[in-house]
Amino acid sequence: FSTSTSTPAHPTEDGVPHLHKYAYVFVAYDHIGYAVAHQLYEQLEKSLEGQDHLKHSGGGHLKEQFIDPFNMDKNCTSLNLESSTVTILESPEFHCNMQKLRSLFMDHKDLKQEKWGVKLIHLVRNPFSMAISNYQDRKSYHTPEEVRFKNPCSSLTQKFTSAKGTSLTVADLNSPILSEHGIMTHEDFDKILAQCNDMFQTQPGLESASYHQHLEELPPANGLKLAVADRLNSIALMASDLISFKQIHALVQEEASNPKRKKIRHLDMMTLPLDEVLNYPGHSMMEFMDFVFGPYMAFYTKRKAAADFEHNLIGEDFNDAKETEDLIGFLENDPLFGGPLTRVESLLDSVLSGAKE
Repeated sequence: FSTSTSTPAHPTEDGVPHLHKYAYVFVAYDHIGYAVAHQLYEQLEKSLEGQDHLKHSGGGHLKEQFIDPFNMDKNCTSLNLESSTVTILESPEFHCNMQKLRSLFMDHKDLKQEKWGVKLIHLVRNPFSMAISNYQDRKSYHTPEEVRFKNPCSSLTQKFTSAKGTSLTVADLNSPILSEHGIMTHEDFDKILAQCNDMFQTQPGLESASYHQHLEELPPANGLKLAVADRLNSIALMASDLISFKQIHALVQEEASNPKRKKIRHLDMMTLPLDEVLNYPGHSMMEFMDFVFGPYMAFYTKRKAAADFEHNLIGEDFNDAKETEDLIGFLENDPLFGGPLTRVESLLDSVLSGAKE
């Protein structure tokens, strides 16, 4: 089981962990991850309310807050992570420098409100699994109409414009940090976009067809390429966050070890692979409860939460193992997609294994 966590601080005051003095952040990259994040939040809220010895640790309900869209002028999604808040982010845009990103997570506007730190739950996914999940989801008849008729290449052509009029594409925003770490270059983005444009509404009989019709009519290997292009921004953002979150965690740890520090705020991180959650939901919930509550919740209470989560988990409807294996093989062996996705996979594996060293 490959879930990884930083070692949570679990500080106390008068023997009480004061879990309401933290901000809780869930980061996910597809609709399944977003749904799982909400289920984890619901369990967190239920557990906090159900524990008598935690009720006086800050009191009240956790408040779910919704964030502003990507602020191009600041090069980051805007955040204000105050204590007792829960923020669920799907594919946030974090392209600012590491000091600014550290400040976004660890600082907040209301200085009168005490905050002990942030608990960050990073719901990641194997990039091949994410691509195949997107292909199977987009091919489904349950897909919303706006998705069925979208241009799958549009996520790569979208431009973000600042107040000064500067426009940047997905490749412009993601490639600096990813190319620096040998994951994905601007040229990789450009080539995938070019192939997407060459394939969409250009094939005989599909000149005016919808995205959904393409996935139905094209051979799986070709339809899958459109689905990868459609999801590439999320895959790139996940890779970027894997790098950035590790760096800001190191910054926060360095600050905590400074003898001249005025106040310690903790950044506790859990990197939780979505594939493991879907395959081992009970075990995943136990890991999550240990991460948040540590020794301040009884084992049998955690086990009950794990059993409830396993029973109620919203999973995926696609479980054809042979088809999944074939689709992974198509991508791994593709000269255009195989390299970038394999490098993202290696990055994810290194982060998951590194936290266990």
